[in-house]
Amino acid sequence: MDAQRPARQSTSFSRWFWGACVLLWLVFGAVLWVDPSRLLDLWHTVRDWPLIVQALTWIALLPWMVGLWIWQLDWWSWLRVALIVVVAVGGAIVFFPRRRRRA
Repeated sequence: MDAQRPARQSTSFSRWFWGACVLLWLVFGAVLWVDPSRLLDLWHTVRDWPLIVQALTWIALLPWMVGLWIWQLDWWSWLRVALIVVVAVGGAIVFFPRRRRRA
């Protein structure tokens, strides 16, 4: 019975983490829909931080920072949105909790 406990805790953390990731993408999408200029403001705010803080932010929030980077590019809006959707869906698939295979 104790052997199953860590697996359950790991699965529960994975589900929580995946839900948090999806929630962050939903917030990102809502801000993009309501006021896209806020994403540019956020990008410039992060760029004004000290380099070490920027590096830690990129490491901790890589998919969302890639989304901000894509949004600040001077490309067609539809292309930027499509790329952000690809990053968001790809991240959701990668972080989706799976059951561990038994050896």
